[in-house]
Formats: sequence, C-alpha cells, structure tokens
Amino acid sequence: MDYRQQVNKALENLTDNIDISETRYKEAEGHYKAIGEWLGKDDSPLAPYSPEIYPQGSFRLGTVVKPISDNDEYDIDLVCQLELSKQEVTQKELKQMIGDRLKENKKYVQMLDKKEGRRCWTILYADGAQFHMDILPTIPEETVFIESLKGIGIPAEWAKYAICLTDKTFWNYDQYDDDWPRSNPRGYAEWFKERMKVQYTARRKIIADSMRAGIEDVPEYLVKTPLQRSIQLLKRHRDIAFLDDPDNRPISIIITTLAALAYNNQDDLLEALTDIVKQMPKYIKQTNGIVQILNPVNPNENFAEKWQENPDKETKFMAWMIKVQADLEAMIEGNNITRVSERLKGAFGTLAVTNAFSLGDAVNASNISVGINKPPEIIIKNPIRPWRSNEY
Repeated sequence: MDYRQQVNKALENLTDNIDISETRYKEAEGHYKAIGEWLGKDDSPLAPYSPEIYPQGSFRLGTVVKPISDNDEYDIDLVCQLELSKQEVTQKELKQMIGDRLKENKKYVQMLDKKEGRRCWTILYADGAQFHMDILPTIPEETVFIESLKGIGIPAEWAKYAICLTDKTFWNYDQYDDDWPRSNPRGYAEWFKERMKVQYTARRKIIADSMRAGIEDVPEYLVKTPLQRSIQLLKRHRDIAFLDDPDNRPISIIITTLAALAYNNQDDLLEALTDIVKQMPKYIKQTNGIVQILNPVNPNENFAEKWQENPDKETKFMAWMIKVQADLEAMIEGNNITRVSERLKGAFGTLAVTNAFSLGDAVNASNISVGINKPPEIIIKNPIRPWRSNEY
C-alpha cells in the first residue's frame, strides 16, 4: 500500500470512528418509530389527520457525526406531518395538538424539555442513550406553491414533498394565514442522493451481493459514499476548529449543500475530499451585494441569510476553508504516515484519530495520546474571498 493509499485508508477509518454506530442508529430509529405509533394510534386525537413521523437532516442523509465529548448528545431531527391545511389550523394550534398528544403519554410527558422550542418539541432521553429528538410539527404545502417550484425548474419528484412548519417567532403564528415558514427535507434528501447516485448505487449493489440480497433489501444507513464521508470529516474538522467560537461555527446545511454541489462522484475518499474543498466556495453566489447559498429544492430559501446580518460568519467560513485545504495539502505532500497522524489530531481530534489509526494495519498509532487537541485560533489579518463566484 503506497503512502497516498495509507492516507486514504486513515481517513476512511476516521469516518468509521466518528459515524453513529449501528446499535445507536437502530436505537434512535426504534424510539422515533415508537413516537410515531403513539401519535397515530387508533384512539389518538391526531389519528384523523394521518400523522407521519420521519427523520430529516444528517440522520436521514447519512452524515451524522459522533459528539466530540461523552457529555454531548446526538441531535436527531424529526418531522411530524399532519394532513391538514392552512385554512384549518394555525401554526400555534398545530404545535399544540402534537404537544398535547405527547403529554398524554406518561413516559413522554416526563421526557419533554420543559422549555418549549421555537419550532420543535424536544424529547430528552436518559443519559445512556446520548441523544435527544426534536420533533417539528408540519403540514403539507399547498398545490399552488408546489406548482410554482416546478415552474422554476424544481423536479416534481422533489417539489411534491414541500411542507409548512411552525415557528413561534413568525408574525402570524397564532393566525389563520397562507404565509407559513417552509421547508422540504424529503425533497432535499432526494436531491442529495441524486448528487451521489453513481457511487451510492454501486456501493449498495456491492453490499447486496455480499449479503446475497436484493439491492432494495440493503438498509440505506449501511451505504457510505465518499460524499457522505467527506461531509462527516468536514463537520468534525469544523467542530474542532470552532470549539472556542461556537457562534460563528458554520451550520451543517451550508457544508452539506456546498459539498454535494462540488462532488463529482469520485470513488476515492481522499480525491473526493480534496476536490470538494477546492470547489465548495465556487458555489457561493452573490446577487446585489447579498451572499447566497440557495436551497436546491427551494431557491426562495437562502442558507447564508445570517451571513448578511453577521459578516464575520462569512469571513470565518472562508478562513476555515483555507485551513481545511492547507491541512489536506500537508497530509498529501508528506511521506510519513506517523507525521500525518499528528496533523490529523489537530484537525479532527486526538481520540478519534487514535481509534482510527488502530483500525488499520497500514497506519501506525504509536505515541498518540488520548484527548482533544484544539488547533490554533483562526485569525485573518487581511480577509480575502478568493473563490467568490456569481455562478450557482
């Protein structure tokens, strides 16, 4: 195995180490399915509205990253959708309907976060579970909006999943009104899968063949493409880099969207990650002085909206991109895998790297101590924006 293959293997092992375990995944899946069964039980007040609960975010996309500390938790984001219209319910009523049903359960009423969230109901599981679940009340989006998405080029198979959600800070939260906050986590997941379709299909087939099963019999969480692994590495690098600056920590949806846009279905993790990091900033758009990272399934939503309010977020994102690229270049240009481990520790955390290097015969884990290494603070004396592009 040559040096580059060693680095690639080390990164693969690292993503295996920071990924959610199969046991933890199934535990979380079992819990949210149980919540769905309670909400939709035959005698439930919600039963006439066909409640459906499903995951969104990293849990659905396969990009979950293990918490850095055992004191931190996995954040499992769920959608609870009721078949109601804006004419039948207000945001406040919708949220209350789901909250009231959760409170009717002796177990869930004890586990509900006493502080009601802006958008969600949060269920806090025992410390041993190491996760909590945010349940977002939603209703389907109306046909007229879905048609408008299709009219601007969003494929029907993505647009049809658009939803409306609750938000206590919205001006008409307690009023019957057509103007609701919007989202489309299912459509986004389909878009994301399309961005890695070649590798996703190939890898799922390999697993199916090894199991002597049909492709559709292979659970999606077992499939890990270079895109998913790259995003996990970027999220962990971010978590370490912004340990002391959480307010400017780049949000996951920005990292995920830019990485997916930059991915070109490479089958090698190191090649994919290197190219993704170089290309990501090219997909940041600027229109009339406003920085934009648009939702690929709803161009009306700008994921970088807060960058306008706080320009430091953009500056530090760009500085972080430069740091990630420098770390990768240093790993690739080296010729000593043990020295690479030291670079990896500063970028991804010592404990995770220690465990990752111990997984492979090709890497040397000697002289690595357990702990969390913080990299030097990111300081930009002369902020630059080297990759700004007006092309989406």
